[in-house]
Amino acid sequence: MNITVCNPLLRTPLSLIVDDSCPVINLTYYWIHQRHAWKARHQPNIAPERWEGDTIQLKKIPPTIPADFAWEWAEWCWENGVKGKFSLIPYPAGIGRVDEGFPDFPTREYQAWLRIYRELIWPSFDLTPEMLTHTAVVDLDTFTLTEAWEQVEWVDPPVDNRLTDYIIIAMEMLDNVGIPCEGVTSPGAFGKRQEAAYARAVLTASQHVNNNPRPFYFLWLKHDELPDVPIWYPDKEKGVAIASIVSCAGDWFGGWTGYDLGDADRFITEDLQGGCLPPILEKELPCVLVGHWPGFYFNGEKSGFEILKTVKARLDAYDPDGTKTLWMKNSEIGHYWMARELTKLTVMEEPPQIHLSTQFPTANFTLALDTPVRHIQVNGWDLREVHSRRDFQTDTFLVEGKQTFVAFDLEVGKTELELIVA
Repeated sequence: MNITVCNPLLRTPLSLIVDDSCPVINLTYYWIHQRHAWKARHQPNIAPERWEGDTIQLKKIPPTIPADFAWEWAEWCWENGVKGKFSLIPYPAGIGRVDEGFPDFPTREYQAWLRIYRELIWPSFDLTPEMLTHTAVVDLDTFTLTEAWEQVEWVDPPVDNRLTDYIIIAMEMLDNVGIPCEGVTSPGAFGKRQEAAYARAVLTASQHVNNNPRPFYFLWLKHDELPDVPIWYPDKEKGVAIASIVSCAGDWFGGWTGYDLGDADRFITEDLQGGCLPPILEKELPCVLVGHWPGFYFNGEKSGFEILKTVKARLDAYDPDGTKTLWMKNSEIGHYWMARELTKLTVMEEPPQIHLSTQFPTANFTLALDTPVRHIQVNGWDLREVHSRRDFQTDTFLVEGKQTFVAFDLEVGKTELELIVA
């Protein structure tokens, strides 16, 4: 009997990454101001590049994004089953610490933002720091901003304890407001030239702050490659590893600027044939979309949010009965791929049994057996047979021709499947 580990519930993971979010303020407004001030100090005769923002457009950009919009956006995602990762920059642009408040802004607005993060966003999205400021690197001894930038100089960060300590402080700030993060987000290309050291630092920080041995990080957005979920530093015996979540699509909502409007067709066209997503969905590879919080707000016009609604409607049309795709948090994708790669499977022929051993738990663990089965028990628990992929859920099995699919929540330790073959 041959066994294959399949996608969860035979569905392709979908996930939405939202970058550049922080309480109260609009990061783009301060990022462009601070970057251009840096240019004036250090490169006064060099014109800003496009990625450094356009000061002419600044008059369109409000300094704040209201909690009311965050409530509307998060409530829509909850009602429509959208899941993923949502940044919570701990010390955005050095304006205020998330664990101390924003003294130049209304306390009520700050408190409303924290409530929305905890009550509306967190159930569907992993909340992660996007390092400390997303602008200048912080001197941790004085907690002042330096002239180095997180997404410029720290693309090639120091690989000693300074990198680990930096990530620890970011995680601790979120933990101080009751949010133990599942991973981190790179501001821009932060860490890209030292990915091995970066992954190790995130893993160490996650264990230190949150006692979490299986975190993730988001660093790579790749439009020209098929996505994967690389696993770093796996320790099968201790259940320790870190997953790299790689995006395949974006940013085509409203841009990080909030003034570069995207296009739903770049994700998936109205006829469901074109765009970046259909070829990846057909290959049943994780489809991770990226957007930026200022782009969804689009300076109060909510244009990026409307593009998200269009993309979601087209993905629903692509999968009308919900049998092809499954919205997941980034951490859930990471945990599944760890279990997929790091679980030991052993087949016993007489009587027919499957033994699994793992330190990497995950929900909806799904196996394909190359034989029809009449009855399955998992650790003595009878699974229910279903007769369509629409009904295929955890603790069920499905026979299709000569194949049997079985789904269950994989727990730490040993799992035994006992089979009665048809």
